[in-house]
Amino acid sequence: MKSSKIITIGIKELAHQKVILAAWYNFLKENFDAKKVSAEEFTLFLQAHVMYDLDKDQIELMLSGSETLLEEFKKSIFG
Repeated sequence: MKSSKIITIGIKELAHQKVILAAWYNFLKENFDAKKVSAEEFTLFLQAHVMYDLDKDQIELMLSGSETLLEEFKKSIFG
């Protein structure tokens, strides 16, 4: 398994968290189906951590994956 990195996405609205988590799942599923990630990686990367940042009054969604995978996800969701 490749080394794992983490990206943090700040979210102000709960509805945005649902959209990002759904997009992350779909993105991982597509990569799993294309055999770009193993079953072990798929299961591991699906685990998203959530924190609340009091100073910014926002949710911090932390997604883990390989650096390449995270870069591809950021491009697919943020352009």
